[in-house]
Amino acid sequence: MAVRSSAVANETLAYCTSCKMDLNHVIVAVKGDRIAKVQCLTCKKEHVYRVPKGVTEPQAKGTKAKRATKSGDQSAEGAEGHSSIEAEWEKLMSTHRDVPLKSYSTKGQFNLGDKLNHPVFGEGIVGKLIYPNKLEVIFRTDIKVLIHAGPTA
Repeated sequence: MAVRSSAVANETLAYCTSCKMDLNHVIVAVKGDRIAKVQCLTCKKEHVYRVPKGVTEPQAKGTKAKRATKSGDQSAEGAEGHSSIEAEWEKLMSTHRDVPLKSYSTKGQFNLGDKLNHPVFGEGIVGKLIYPNKLEVIFRTDIKVLIHAGPTA
């Protein structure tokens, strides 16, 4: 997407690092023909310009598609990272094959090594507990941080 005008004090669409979404910003600083800093019109915080998330890869529909369509040089690295996550997932799932599968819920309680079934990501295993109420879960193709009610006693 071409920026209409990258002059200081003009408005542009940018990804806000505080609000975590694409919002209108005012250009605060420019380096050459590139936007350097912007100020969010919503939260009023000033930060380095980030290309809007929806603009970087408009052809991608989901997170898997976005990962698959990143720059050509990184695609080989992404495939290796993906296969190593899958290999780790398979190893952990076979190691914990006797552990019953729990349905994931934000109100559920999980411990290290628990297997869970997430409605979107599928089967995963808890690889790390992040105090006080977060889990790092290893799924077949990705590692996600999820919220839960906290560890069981």
